[in-house]
Amino acid sequence: MNKILKGLTISAVAMGMTACSADYLNEPPIDSITDEQLGESLEGMKAAMNGVAQTMYILYNPNATERNGNGEGYFQTYYGDSPSPDYANMWLWGTQAQYQPWTFMTRDTDSGGSYAWMYAYTLINQANIILQKIDGVAAEQSEKDNIKAQALTIRAHAYVRLMQVYGPRFEDRKNGDELTVVLRLTPGTDPMPLSDYKTVVGQIYKDLDDAIALFESSGITRVKGEGWLPNIDVARGIYSRIALINHDWAKAQKMAHDGRQNYPIMSADDYVAGFADPNDEWMWFNNRDRSNNGYYSWGASFSCNGGYSTNYNWAGSGGQMSWRLYKQVYDKYPDADVRCDLYWMPDKVNWFADYGFTEADFWDNTIVAPAYLNMWLVDPYMTAAISMWTASMTPEGYSGAFNIWLGFNPNMSDALIQKHFADLKQEGFQDRVQFGAQLKFWSSKPDLGDSNHAFMRASELLLNEAEAALEQGDETTARECLKELNSNRISGYTCTATGDALKEELRLYRRMELWGEGDTWFSFKRWNITATRDAWKAGDPTSGNFKDAYKGSWDPSYGNGWRYQIPRAEKDYNPYINSQLNQ
Repeated sequence: MNKILKGLTISAVAMGMTACSADYLNEPPIDSITDEQLGESLEGMKAAMNGVAQTMYILYNPNATERNGNGEGYFQTYYGDSPSPDYANMWLWGTQAQYQPWTFMTRDTDSGGSYAWMYAYTLINQANIILQKIDGVAAEQSEKDNIKAQALTIRAHAYVRLMQVYGPRFEDRKNGDELTVVLRLTPGTDPMPLSDYKTVVGQIYKDLDDAIALFESSGITRVKGEGWLPNIDVARGIYSRIALINHDWAKAQKMAHDGRQNYPIMSADDYVAGFADPNDEWMWFNNRDRSNNGYYSWGASFSCNGGYSTNYNWAGSGGQMSWRLYKQVYDKYPDADVRCDLYWMPDKVNWFADYGFTEADFWDNTIVAPAYLNMWLVDPYMTAAISMWTASMTPEGYSGAFNIWLGFNPNMSDALIQKHFADLKQEGFQDRVQFGAQLKFWSSKPDLGDSNHAFMRASELLLNEAEAALEQGDETTARECLKELNSNRISGYTCTATGDALKEELRLYRRMELWGEGDTWFSFKRWNITATRDAWKAGDPTSGNFKDAYKGSWDPSYGNGWRYQIPRAEKDYNPYINSQLNQ
């Protein structure tokens, strides 16, 4: 029988295209549906659309050195966070670690540079299949409009991701003539030339305009709880992302404002509740219960209590925040910003003053192990403090972060702390928690690490709205947006900044709010500014908290303007590209 998915990646066939809701829950997976069935059945099309959405969080290659090749979460962390000046992760080992010093960006033969290309074009091809078939389905026009709108939104999203990684900044677009990526609007993989910036951006705009109109004409709203499927607000959010890249400030502001209206900014309590289960602010996210990625899930490596974070002595703790970023935020409102509670930083000595350690201990090489900046089980009082910090910040219903809540309590005598520490050492526990370790992301399945993961939140759209307003000279709206966000994060927050100071405040709080959610590197690229990481130096509290291998400074000219190379495999297969690039 002729299969609709011939030519797609084997992972999508095997795992990604399955039905997962409503009346079509029991429909066969799309890889067993023929062209004829897909073209005739509304249920088949719904199953297919769910399958496309699931492609955003399936396992692509369990044998890849990039262990967590599992769709959007992987993309966010490895491209949006790992090269940024605000993020480090000691778990990234071997070739994975090359995302952090930007090695992959300048080479076209590495899987790290090609994953984004493969992932995005898998989504694009699957969306194109839906779009080619949907008009032939015998169904109510409203149903067809809704499915078509979802497919257009997915395709637009994938092209935005390609532009973030392989496309130029607005400043480098050469009036729109700069070559970018291959624009595929029908199914297939035949060789095609690269399209220029203005053509690709124009198509993204068209897809999103059409999607929004179709969502409206369909009159169908997304079922609550099915947040893995895109809806009209997700389309507006994606529109705000590409409009910011394109310096289309009015469009970005409107789309961000309109897109976030049905999603209240989460409270301070919600912010520290684990980031593993959706709340009313989450606009788009994976379906944890359908991912089945186990130890290859995003949460296994990047949640603080995930399988790798807790079970490997040499592993990292799910990511570390830059001390430079943290200090800027903390110093504005000491002990008042709830976001600061989530990171193991020098101010935590104030939480455990009786334990006799100081901020200087964070730069003491008898307490901090320089190779991985580990700070646990080097000093007994530091170990006790980290354990109690972890316990105090563990959200209700979660357990197991770092495997270090090991019986310490504030009433322990000095002798008992020493004995407990010695017993742990004897039992073989090793260094594990890094300077800057996070307790933001938790896994709701700690034995493996699966968790829900946000692809889009209303806070991002609020910050998009503020940035676009400010670029148009509307400081009042920018300040009001900051107040709306930070009134839910900081006790006593006010904003009176103007001009460049307001721009810096907006950027600072964007970096803090969205840390670890795949935004920072893309924002620095959009802002056209240098990214700098400072290494940790013993005895120097003015230094940073990156290990030497991850330090560096990258100005806007680096790597052809922070553009990953088009993969060599694509260039060898597609002769148009080499011809165009060598002109």
